Amino acid sequence: MTTTNSRVRRLSRRTPAWGFIAPYLVLLVLFGVAPAIYGLYQAFIVTSVVGDPSFSLVQNFIDVLSDYRLPGSALNVGVYLVIWLPILLLVVFTLALAMDAKRTRFATLTRFVTYVPGAVTGAAAALLWLFMFSPNVSPIGGFLRLFTTHNGSFLSDNTFALVLSVMGVAAGAGGWIVVVYGALTGISSDVVESAKLDGANAWQTVWHIKLPLIRSYIAFILIVSTAQGFQVFVEPTVIAAGAPGQVSRTWSINQLVYSYATEQSNYGRASALAILLLVVCVALAVFIITKTKFYSTGDR
Repeated sequence: MTTTNSRVRRLSRRTPAWGFIAPYLVLLVLFGVAPAIYGLYQAFIVTSVVGDPSFSLVQNFIDVLSDYRLPGSALNVGVYLVIWLPILLLVVFTLALAMDAKRTRFATLTRFVTYVPGAVTGAAAALLWLFMFSPNVSPIGGFLRLFTTHNGSFLSDNTFALVLSVMGVAAGAGGWIVVVYGALTGISSDVVESAKLDGANAWQTVWHIKLPLIRSYIAFILIVSTAQGFQVFVEPTVIAAGAPGQVSRTWSINQLVYSYATEQSNYGRASALAILLLVVCVALAVFIITKTKFYSTGDR
């Protein structure tokens, strides 16, 4: 009897947990795992112009890598990441550290103000910045005209990485500032005071105390932001539609994936390129995790 009662108690403790997890697991399988498996399968199905589809382990990958548009799209995304990611990190950590160093009664309001620009994202942000970078209607149109092309437009494949970087920092910095500021407030004041008593100045405290203690947050921001940068899609797509002929419809890698699927109905190549992009993102994530010792604990 005692054994039966203990089993019932263990089961009753587990049931609420599974009750909370089960809906998520169902959604994960239906809209995450199942589409991923189907996409992986499609990557090996070769769509022929004439004839039935065929199975090949490498043909779609060869066709994608030999596409003349891929190097340009990859270069665009690479330039965008090189410009956007350092600026994003600089803005986020500079403002978060400044807010942490000077805590006032208006701290909540300050966090709210920094987060507000991030509330405008996706297609809405793209339309807003399309207006801002159109010389004829923009409030800074006079400045933009100094850099316009022969057709009077500031937007082009060459300048779009810079435009997208401005958009990305405006949309993404606020949320990360709140995250980093929260991590900084979690650092014990005793640790900071001890560093000051040992003669550490403000910069030394930041570099040797605060940043190492929030190392996992830094790694997380790098991983998520890098993945977002490689998968940029909505903003260039909306702006390419709003400014036809100025920005390529395959400016980014994800746009090229979309082109395969919608314009050519070649889901095999679309899946193959998506898998290659996933491999690159996972490899970079593993590199960041390894270099930052993301999962390490203690003083190791």
